[in-house]
Amino acid sequence: MTKKVFSKVMLRMALLVILALCGLATVPQQGGFVAMASNTCDTLLTFGSGATAMNVCISNEGNIVKFESPAGFQQIGPSTTFRDGYAICSGNLPTFANVPQGTNPGDVSVENGFGPATVIQPGGANTLPLTIIRNSLSGNYQLTQSFARDTLHRTVTITMKIKRLANGDCTSKGCPPVRLQRAFEGDVDNNTVANARFATTTDSVWEWVDTIAAFNGPTGHGLHLSNVADGGATPITTVYTVSDYGSYADQACIVYSGEVATPTDPSVTDATTLVGRLMYFFGSIPLNTTKTVKVVYERF
Repeated sequence: MTKKVFSKVMLRMALLVILALCGLATVPQQGGFVAMASNTCDTLLTFGSGATAMNVCISNEGNIVKFESPAGFQQIGPSTTFRDGYAICSGNLPTFANVPQGTNPGDVSVENGFGPATVIQPGGANTLPLTIIRNSLSGNYQLTQSFARDTLHRTVTITMKIKRLANGDCTSKGCPPVRLQRAFEGDVDNNTVANARFATTTDSVWEWVDTIAAFNGPTGHGLHLSNVADGGATPITTVYTVSDYGSYADQACIVYSGEVATPTDPSVTDATTLVGRLMYFFGSIPLNTTKTVKVVYERF
């Protein structure tokens, strides 16, 4: 019996090594192949120094866990709970119940509904292209994320493809509409509180530090999350408090009451306690059909 168990362990380890060498690996988590959000820096992309620095960390689960630009200024970083995250939800009351199909808000304690990640990184560690594939535990959906960066314009572009794998959430009334979300918690300029604000437009949400130094002009920075390709969906932006967003973490792409009006006033609202959300509202997605959206994080 011991030999059989040992053989199975060695076989699994050998398979992982082969997949990793081929640039394709399913990422194991502690205790076996259990899905969990991660705040680890699994892919580190560095560029420049000082004012031109742009250092980005991406987890194997597809979260941006660090966005440093310029040097010493984190726009997404370790001082926040949720950082950058994503989610899939289906439903639209009253016809279809709202059901989280997979949520990963960037907090290691909250993720729900996704299986283990498959990482495709043909150039090896800390390189692009980088593609991360995750299936919902329901078996209904697959999410594929591909990452690119532009150091000149200080952007990270994430292409998100959602595919219907099965009709397990369909009923006699048909298949439910689907929502796909990207979101980030406010952390501009190392979680600066003073003069930090959130604002939104139809398809963009951003946080910035509005600080003016005498004779030197603006000194603060900002982080902008925007839609650049909607895949035929309707993009919607909202801002919520971390406490509201956290309490609804298993419904992370469902619209609920409590939205914060923008632009925010730093004398009234602490922007570091807020989360910016960009959601895509699709109709029902046919079986084996893929919808593609593209979002951009820009440091300004």
